[in-house]
Amino acid sequence: MKKNKKIIIGKLILFVILVCLVIFLFLFFKDKNDTLEPSEPGVEEPNNSDEEGESTPQPDPVGTNYLNNVSGEVDEEVKDVVVEFLNVYYNSIKNLEENDMTYLFLDPTSEDALINQTALSLLIETRKLKPNDLSLAKAKYDLEFINVSTLDDTVTLTVLEDNYLNFNFMKNIESRVYNIKNEFTLKKVDDTYKIVEYNKVQDFYVMITDVYDGGGASRLKEIEGEYLDLINEKLEDDREDYQQFLNGTGIETKTCDHSYDRDKALEHALKWVDDRDPDWLEFSSNCQNFASQVLYSGGIPMDYYGSASEYLQWKLYSGSYNENQVAQGYVYTWTYVPYFYTYAKDNTGYGLCADVDVNLYYAEAGDVIHVGTTGPTRHALVVIGDYKVDGKTVDILVNSNTVDLENYPISAYSYPYLSLIKVYGWNE
Repeated sequence: MKKNKKIIIGKLILFVILVCLVIFLFLFFKDKNDTLEPSEPGVEEPNNSDEEGESTPQPDPVGTNYLNNVSGEVDEEVKDVVVEFLNVYYNSIKNLEENDMTYLFLDPTSEDALINQTALSLLIETRKLKPNDLSLAKAKYDLEFINVSTLDDTVTLTVLEDNYLNFNFMKNIESRVYNIKNEFTLKKVDDTYKIVEYNKVQDFYVMITDVYDGGGASRLKEIEGEYLDLINEKLEDDREDYQQFLNGTGIETKTCDHSYDRDKALEHALKWVDDRDPDWLEFSSNCQNFASQVLYSGGIPMDYYGSASEYLQWKLYSGSYNENQVAQGYVYTWTYVPYFYTYAKDNTGYGLCADVDVNLYYAEAGDVIHVGTTGPTRHALVVIGDYKVDGKTVDILVNSNTVDLENYPISAYSYPYLSLIKVYGWNE
């Protein structure tokens, strides 16, 4: 009897131990799983977590080569300097960590060296401020060397740069930028080429050169700080616009006699993004011309019925300027960003039916976005769609001409000013 009692007690103790162990394991794994829960619903941040099984990517080391292809005839030593220059640049924007580029200049304290370094810093700090992760999952570039001229120990050349970028917040889409113009003057000193002069035609760079008129490093730092303050201010407005968009408010639509064919507009925007339609005149600054072509492809008719003013007509029939109310020539509303903005804002009769300064997040394929340094007056972009995370729009994708952009997120632009021109259709 005593033996049976001991057996029963032993079994009870074993049972209690097993129950305690099960409870302990349950609580342990529950706590562990709780730490892996996703963010609460309603958080507007994009989901940038790595795919299952992937480790967190490490930044590329300085010295990584992002060069893809090279064309054009150039001395190998000259090419090596340009490639090293661009590799340092791409390493910086890929990791959003500024690397020193001044060592590649003959005088690291020269204005050209300092302007370039300030522009790089502005680009990186601007992208860090944006809500989307604008570091790069992948990056590569092509170079074409043109207009190479050598005199004694000095070489001047133009380098056209195409790049292919996958931003981390939208790794599945490749954004492309074509025909970025880089101008170099290099001088050979002690058997090594160094950069004497440099200029680049791209948003973050011209933001500096547009306003800098001397003053050296201290003035350049002031300019960068002023821009970053302004960009922070604009981002606060952007957050308010985004919340209104999520709430379904913040826009008033227009009723027009005829609708806008966004499919046809998008077809043109996609087909001619890095080329030029031979059916149209081409301009050296082709961005608004491209945007006007897109609207025309979507069914918006040319308008020569306004008063004899470039602000109230919208036409391009031929290459001769003509303000008369006839179906001939062209006016600047077709080709020049500020004039088109005025036409889109003020036109109430025949032709374009649109609205300006509309909440960005209501952008649709075929709409136009104007951006700029001191106002949205410098460059025109065409909306090709949006990018969604968890069903929510988190960015707007654009194409453009001049510096040709394809599948480019508007948040990656450095220009502080932006205006969405919402196209609704046209009136009789």
